[in-house]
This record gives sequence, structure tokens and C-alpha cells, in this order.
Amino acid sequence: MAGAGRYAELAAAVHSFKAELIRPSQIERLVESGSVSEIVGALTKGQVTFGEESDLNPVEAFLVEKVVELTNRLASYAPHDSRSLIRLFSTGYELRCLKEIIRSIADQIPPDDALRHLVPTGEFTQERCKELIEARNSNRAVEMIRDEALKDFLVPRLTAERSGIAALSAIDQYYYTRLWRASNLPDPLDAQLARLLIGELIDNLNILLCFRARVIGLDAKATADLLIPVNYALDRSLTELTESTSVQNLTRVLEKTRYAKAFETSSLSSTKASDVELRLYRNHAIACLDAFAGSPFNVGLALALLFLKNYELHDLFCVINGRANNVPVEHILASLILRGL
Repeated sequence: MAGAGRYAELAAAVHSFKAELIRPSQIERLVESGSVSEIVGALTKGQVTFGEESDLNPVEAFLVEKVVELTNRLASYAPHDSRSLIRLFSTGYELRCLKEIIRSIADQIPPDDALRHLVPTGEFTQERCKELIEARNSNRAVEMIRDEALKDFLVPRLTAERSGIAALSAIDQYYYTRLWRASNLPDPLDAQLARLLIGELIDNLNILLCFRARVIGLDAKATADLLIPVNYALDRSLTELTESTSVQNLTRVLEKTRYAKAFETSSLSSTKASDVELRLYRNHAIACLDAFAGSPFNVGLALALLFLKNYELHDLFCVINGRANNVPVEHILASLILRGL
């Protein structure tokens, strides 16, 4: 009963917000509906207008800001010892923007093209993102970070060989390690559910990193240096994934892990890296939905909802960008994480 009292307000809020998740059937109707402007109008309730030559950035920024606002509201309802963990989800969107800025600088992408592929968030406003990309100086972007520990972690990697890759992986390493540590909550049930959802996601990210490392030809040591230093349920398989010399070897190792269930409906040996990503994220989304089958009086439901909102954002961005670029409907539908769940 103590848990029910601590989490009564948060549980009520989570179930209310979960009811607002866009159902797969609604997303399919969006894909198959009229113009991009009609889709944007429906998603933003008319608060953002979109013309034929409009930029999609304001639309994406609006949708991200809504999730950030939701995160802050959930944190305000949560018990004190869970608030910092929930608030870290907002930090993730800001760091995602920082990663795109650093990527654009490292790859020397023209500012106008770069701005079309990032979503301004938090301290990184549209104007500031443009200024940083035009300056071609990653250190200036890092200086904007308020987290001094993250600054200290990033600066050496900006001057290292393959600094672009090193800096991007360092942001993920720092953020997800911090998320993992924050999941070590005083209440055993809170800690168990938080670690399950966060741990599985980190395992997924490390699996994907190994696939991508093989594609670009990194050796085992370089791959290991990029991994998030958390091993939730992969055990020795993580080392085997890191040392695999081909995508075929990676799939054989993956078949021995708990994550092989993500591929039960298809042959893993013939799956492309992009399909691996989609199927792992779908599997994690199912774990998030399953969290709602248990007791509502724990932090796990709030985390599950925020992960689902992130997958919903992915799907909405796929719909908006796909329709804006005349991508065939069947290709858009095939790229959606939450479809069919």
C-alpha cells in the first residue's frame, strides 16, 4: 500500500497520457490520407501550419517539445527519488540534437542541408544550431552543454582520430550509462522494472553498433571502444558480437541471445542491418507495452510510456518526411516501429 500511495498520482497521469498514444490504425490513416499539410494540422491540432514549400523542422520541434513537456509533467507527479531518472528523458532529446550538430560538422554538410536533419531542442535553438554548424567548430557546440561532466568526457574525443565517430559514441556512452545508473532506485520493484526497460534498450543499441561497425569496417578493438559500457543480458555474447568479422557471424551470435525472439517471424540469417534495428526496437516496444500488465504503482510505467512516445515520434517523423518526399505508402508503413503491435 505504501507503493500505491507514493505512485497514485503518477499512475493516474500515466494511464491518462497512455490513452493519448496514437494507435497504429490512426497512423495508417495518416499515411493514406491527404496532403502533408493535413497531416501536420491533425498532429499539431492546427498550432503549426505547413505550406507547400515549408520546412519540416518547426513541425518536428513542436512534436518533440510536446514529449519534453510530458516528461516534465510526469517527473512532477513522481516520488522524489524517481524524478531525476524521468527528467533524463528530456536530456536525451537535447543530446540527440547535439549529436546531429557534431555529425554535420564532421561530415562538412552544408548548413541548410544539416538543419533539415536535426530537431532544435532545449538550449539548441534553430538560430543557435545554424550558428554552430556554420562555425564548423565542434568545441563551441560542446561548450553550450550545461553538464560539466559531459564536457570533460567529450573534449578529449573531439581531438582524437576519427573524432566525429568518437564524439558521437561518447555522447551515447555518457547518456545511457547515466540513465542506467539512475535506474538503481531504492525501491526494489522500481529498480527491477527500470533496469529491464533501460537494460534491454542498451543491449539493443550495442547490438546495432556492432552491425554498423562491420558495415564500415571497424576492427574488434575500435568497435569495443564505441560500445555503451553496460551489459544487461548479453553476457559473453557481447564480446562475441564485438569480435565477429561479418554480418553473418553477427546474426549467428544474436540467435543465441534472448533478443532472437525479435526475429521469430523471419529468417535472421537473411536480415539486413536496417531490419535488425527495426525488429529490435519493435521488440523493446512490446516490452514497454507488457509493463502495463503489472502493478501500476511503480516508475516502470512512466518509463515505458516515455519510450513508447519516443517510438511514436519516430513513426510520425517517418510519416511526415515520407509523405513530403513522395515515398511510396508501403515503404512508409514498413518503416514504422509501432505498427501492428
